[in-house]
Amino acid sequence: MNLPRPRFHLAPARNWMNDPNGLVHTGDRWHAFFQYNPEGNDWGNMSWGHASSPDLLHWDEHPVALHHLPGEQIFSGSVVAGADGALTAFYTSAYDRGIQAQSRATSADGGETWTMDADNPVLDRGSADFRDPKVVRLPGGGWLMCTVEAVERRVVFYASDDLESWRETGSFGPLGPEGVVWECPDLVRLPVEGTTERVWVLLLSTNPVGDDPDPAGSAMHYVVGDLVDGVFHADAATLRPLDHGRDCYAGVTFDSAPGGAAMMLAWMGNWRYAHVVPTSPWRGAMSLPRTLGLRRIDGALHLVQRPVLPPVEAVEPAEALLPVEPHAVLEAAWNPAATGAMRLRLGGEGDAAVEIVHDPAARTLSVARTGAGADAVHPDFAGIRLAPLVEPGTGALTVVLDGPLLEVFADDGATVLSHLVTLGAGPVTVSASATTGVAPTVRVGTVGSDAAAAAQEGPAAPAAA
Repeated sequence: MNLPRPRFHLAPARNWMNDPNGLVHTGDRWHAFFQYNPEGNDWGNMSWGHASSPDLLHWDEHPVALHHLPGEQIFSGSVVAGADGALTAFYTSAYDRGIQAQSRATSADGGETWTMDADNPVLDRGSADFRDPKVVRLPGGGWLMCTVEAVERRVVFYASDDLESWRETGSFGPLGPEGVVWECPDLVRLPVEGTTERVWVLLLSTNPVGDDPDPAGSAMHYVVGDLVDGVFHADAATLRPLDHGRDCYAGVTFDSAPGGAAMMLAWMGNWRYAHVVPTSPWRGAMSLPRTLGLRRIDGALHLVQRPVLPPVEAVEPAEALLPVEPHAVLEAAWNPAATGAMRLRLGGEGDAAVEIVHDPAARTLSVARTGAGADAVHPDFAGIRLAPLVEPGTGALTVVLDGPLLEVFADDGATVLSHLVTLGAGPVTVSASATTGVAPTVRVGTVGSDAAAAAQEGPAAPAAA
């Protein structure tokens, strides 16, 4: 099985993609730089790929922005836009000698060409695991860089007034499970729904390591807290799942998003099996962009994610088995008090299936990947993933399917599960049922293969700069 390429998610025409890196809005376009192998569809030769979009749904690929060098790979980082439109990138130089340090580059033409700083690296701790610089703007002026000492499970902070000189302000961590590394931090100040309050939230990703790593693989988390004197302090010493699915990692937000929105993009992959996902000549894709916010539920603040959704050609209610193209948006609505548990089944090629179950009594939402195709990907690929519902009385689901990408939004964005799926390239059958026998209403909108989407299917790989 060779899984189809997504239509309205960012995915390269060919070759390997993983973490989003410099995400920035400038010149009326959204720019995404990302970890990219210009020479194949396996991890390696890490460089920064580049794509841009007018609407976060249709992406144009550009030449490789930062190419790996002899003895140096270009790992993850971030980009900030200046008032004059100039872009400044900070990235991890992963040297063959075993040291990771932070370097700087600038662009005066919207990210098409870059000049690396002659003084690189600009921050060097002599560490083998010092990486992933995310630069954020501070409300009172200046910038804060979030980095990780990955093995120590610490986020290390640096402040700057000019993006050139940096001073260490402190660190956060360790906490949470051992046997993982911390990666790709971000610090965002999010609005609380229904109030004028804004609260700092730390995003970070964890990847199991060691002789017997957790088979669940990599995952994203968030921590609610405050920023004091350039250091993040948590309200509670716990990592909370940002996405309960198997395939959401390394998500960070765009600099200079219109209206100051916290717009996040994440890699839809899991380090447990990313290297064997059956796609060619491309491998790797991003999630739908999601606007982040907070909602107070039963006295606690919960992260809320609202996806940027594509327009659909037609929306029709589905009362029984319905075949749709594997590029669709499904909206399910029902009354949990009357129907009990609701089941939504997506059937693909052969015995491939995905079953989504909303159970208000158990207060859970689950996604199960089954079938020979799922079994064949990796021993840890098939199976069921369970998420707690924070508002089980809300009978509404948004399900986004784009080829091998599945994103499920419940609790009005407070519960999210993202998965790679193996339904194939052909039509998918959609059926819904409920415990009482009163089937929920499911409306299905198919995303058309318009000119912009077709352009994303272009045969040319991005050229090296």
